[in-house]
Amino acid sequence: HIPYPPVNSFCIHSIHSRISTCHFPAMLAAVGRLCRTPFIQNTRLSSSLSSLSPNMDVLWTQLTTQWEDRIKFEDERHQRAVKRSWQLNSALVRYEMAQEIAVTSGRTDIITAEEEHLDRLMREIVLCPQMFNNLVHEGGTNSPREGQGQGEIKVHPRAPRLGGIAPKIEDYVRLKALRHFLSEGKLLSPNAPCFVTPGKDQRNIITDEDYLAGVIALCHDLAKVGVTRASNAGTDPIAIPFIRSARDAVSDILEELLQFDFRNGPLRRKYDSTKYALKTLETVMYELSMAGLVGDEDGKHEHPQPEDAAMEGEESPTIPSKEIADIRERTDHRDKLRENLIKTCRDGQKAAKQTIFALHRGDIKRADKLLNDCEKCITDDLLPIVEEEPTLRNGSFASVLEEYVEGKLFRVWLYGDGENGETESNPEKAVGKVLLASEISLKLSTDDYLGGLCDLTGEIGRYAVSRGTARDKEGIKLCLDSSRSIYMTLKMLGKLPRNVMKKISMVAKTVEKLERVYYEQNMLEMTGKKEFASDVGESIKFESSNFGDDG
Repeated sequence: HIPYPPVNSFCIHSIHSRISTCHFPAMLAAVGRLCRTPFIQNTRLSSSLSSLSPNMDVLWTQLTTQWEDRIKFEDERHQRAVKRSWQLNSALVRYEMAQEIAVTSGRTDIITAEEEHLDRLMREIVLCPQMFNNLVHEGGTNSPREGQGQGEIKVHPRAPRLGGIAPKIEDYVRLKALRHFLSEGKLLSPNAPCFVTPGKDQRNIITDEDYLAGVIALCHDLAKVGVTRASNAGTDPIAIPFIRSARDAVSDILEELLQFDFRNGPLRRKYDSTKYALKTLETVMYELSMAGLVGDEDGKHEHPQPEDAAMEGEESPTIPSKEIADIRERTDHRDKLRENLIKTCRDGQKAAKQTIFALHRGDIKRADKLLNDCEKCITDDLLPIVEEEPTLRNGSFASVLEEYVEGKLFRVWLYGDGENGETESNPEKAVGKVLLASEISLKLSTDDYLGGLCDLTGEIGRYAVSRGTARDKEGIKLCLDSSRSIYMTLKMLGKLPRNVMKKISMVAKTVEKLERVYYEQNMLEMTGKKEFASDVGESIKFESSNFGDDG
């Protein structure tokens, strides 16, 4: 019996009448009108609904004010990147088709036009800040409206791309390298003009990983072209020289890639397939020699001895060995950064977890010290690494931030932050305050804060267990109100990040268990018994394993 405005009462009556007549399309239309009414879109709850939980109205208003625009902004930016990715994919396919036409018919005007269109589209994507996840340098939880009008946004060269653009750029490298090899007989350098934006503020279009992945894909393209040309080796005088040069180029590329210490990942799996491209070309040359089209010496490929190459002091005429060596050095440096970050994250995550244990024991001094140690680890040790290499923002670093947020939220929920006369000396009576993201000094993403907020309900559930053993009905009621407020707020935010959506079900289970605990506490009080076995749902066991999301 919630008092809706007259317009919503009309919509509800309309829905009820449509259901009674089983007119399903009209019922859906009525539901749509209800969802579009101003009451549903209002960011404040009615007085009747907010009275169900004292904290719900305030928490809903504050959280939605901070996160509604942010979530919408991130979703729109991702959709724009996806749209650009589709456009880029279409341009790549047209360019590849133009290459095939140019090879078979010799028409270069078609491929020139498609290449100009593709290069222009690629430059537009690279120079658009909205195509990148520049979270490390944008400021975390800053509103999308903040910072506008303060000059152009500087995007880190290594900032991750959005909307599936990265695989398309690998295809761009592959096709540009294939065109260059078909015309020049050499591997395209990573410092080629087509891979750098023109103008004063030059920006690399590709990353080192893009170049290596594109070169590996080029090896498979050369094997396909070699098989195609081998079919016409009897009539095509340049078929055998091309196959021979392609075989030598793939062999040299494989030798260069052998110098890399690839860690397990997509690039390592792509590298493992390079040997099959070389085997295909060597098999083609062998079969052509068996057919008598080439000499026996051409059917075999002898690698130069390492000492001979060292005496010559010259790189391969078809491979930019120096540029690839520079990529290898940068890759090794980034691998060291990653290993250092993973090792350091263990210390920060351990401090954050021990903070929660100390809070459950009521050791506020140790909890504050551990929380400060975790924050110092993040700001002094981890953040400089992430700022240098933004691709490390997700994974271990994000886990530490989420764990820190959970500990910080639980600490303020229990003891407050010292404002508004809140006490920090009574561990048996929680304050029940939920800290907002803007009140945390670290730069947080949507996943970091909302993920920690979901985890907070698990710790509140464990705290409720201790209050249940002490027969503290008011304490359990506060736990239930807080968890229910968080759950409803997350649902009201609408579309949430994928990692947060996975935790919603755990929050719902925590709320359900707290409702049962509160019910049994009321039954104990009314019956005057020391124990009460409820038949409502499953029986409640006061164990900490009943609550939580991460064990």
